Amino acid sequence: MRKALRITGRILAGLVALILVVVLVSYGVSASRLKRQYQVPVSNIVAPNDSASIARGRALATIVGCTGCHASTLGGRVMIDGFPFARLAAPNLTRGEGGVGATYTDADWERAIRHGVRRDGTPLFIMPANEYNPFRDEEVGRMIAYVKSVPAVDNVTPPRSIYPLARVLHTFGVPLVPAEHIDHTRRNDSPPPGATIEYGRFIGGACRFCHGENLAGREVGGEEGAPPSPPIGPSGTPSRWTDAQFIQAMRTGVTPEGRTLRNEYMPWQAIGQLSDDELRGILMYLKAGA
Repeated sequence: MRKALRITGRILAGLVALILVVVLVSYGVSASRLKRQYQVPVSNIVAPNDSASIARGRALATIVGCTGCHASTLGGRVMIDGFPFARLAAPNLTRGEGGVGATYTDADWERAIRHGVRRDGTPLFIMPANEYNPFRDEEVGRMIAYVKSVPAVDNVTPPRSIYPLARVLHTFGVPLVPAEHIDHTRRNDSPPPGATIEYGRFIGGACRFCHGENLAGREVGGEEGAPPSPPIGPSGTPSRWTDAQFIQAMRTGVTPEGRTLRNEYMPWQAIGQLSDDELRGILMYLKAGA
């Protein structure tokens, strides 16, 4: 019995030692990678200032999730706060106290949005720039125009703390730093806006955040406290709607079955600002599946 206990103790001690080694190595590797500087091509984008461009930028920023992470005011908020993963706050993007808006140039915004890189060349943590990188110049300019137009919010977000689990995941390949997975030397423009499945997949891909990778729904929506997200792919109700019914639902917030959509969880007001052809493209994508 004592021999078995000694063997068990040695095994446990060995496992603890191995875990400590993995954590320590991961901390060093992750810290080094987070200090890496990326060379990003100089941007020629100049954000417009007309109301139509700002409205389009607001719609795009809402659809792709900017307001979900940075709050509806873009004033920033704590997204994750839990050991052993991390404490992460989406920063305040406005011109208020604690915000970056007063100092960022259009080139700074483009670098962060498309490349996931700060002004000093270091990478942003969990900034899905890989999703935004294909956006065309004019669309990025409109999103920047919207961000610059929002009222100032005074909100100093807490500093970032990356705990052991996130360090280990980062070290072993989980894409927590999208800048590492972007080719910063070339551009891959998105399909042109229109009634095509290719464009629908591009602009409607953000639906996966709440409705799951295969669009089959999730027990909890994309945000903490959100209600269940129904299937919207080939097995979902939208696959039975006509183009006109889908467009009407996205413009009014009421489905053909009479169900009222809650904009705080299903941003129909933003989606409804897309053109008829863009909405047709999204429905084509939903019917085809992810």
